[in-house]
Amino acid sequence: MTLEKLGGLIEKLALFTMNGFEKMDKRFEQVESELSSVKQEVSSIDSELSFVKQKVSSIEEEQKETNRRLTSIGRKQTGTTLSLDETVRRSEFDGIVHRVEALEKK
Repeated sequence: MTLEKLGGLIEKLALFTMNGFEKMDKRFEQVESELSSVKQEVSSIDSELSFVKQKVSSIEEEQKETNRRLTSIGRKQTGTTLSLDETVRRSEFDGIVHRVEALEKK
């Protein structure tokens, strides 16, 4: 092999290598661009997730307050029912007492 042929082969190899590196550089640029896009999407999803977490937390607090109020209402209703029950029993008792008194007078 002559020096001229060897020089030509080296030149071809250099061009081939350079073209390969250029293609790799372009592909890396594409990958970096896609990765950047994915990172932006992930960041957007993180932001939306944070917003959803805040909303859920707020709803949970509102639910606790609602449950507390419902418990209070339930207790008041129970108290009212017991009071009414006692009033009815007392009224029935008074009615029976009046009947007994009326019978005793006869």
